[in-house]
Amino acid sequence: MNKGTVVTLVFFGALVYLSWTLILTGAKYECDICMMYNNKKSCQKVQGVERDDTIQQGISTACGGVANGMTETM
Repeated sequence: MNKGTVVTLVFFGALVYLSWTLILTGAKYECDICMMYNNKKSCQKVQGVERDDTIQQGISTACGGVANGMTETM
């Protein structure tokens, strides 16, 4: 085998390993976040691996659905 074939096989092997690892770990946490602001309600369902990151992602996503512009989002 030439050098290019070996490099290609190693690359695809690493890609398969990474994909398989991500599939097996999956999302450990799931939550529903609802937010009401200025008589607008937004509910989001989010999934994640870390608890705190999942909650923060849900809050940010729900807030984006009810806020108008960057000032209200902050």
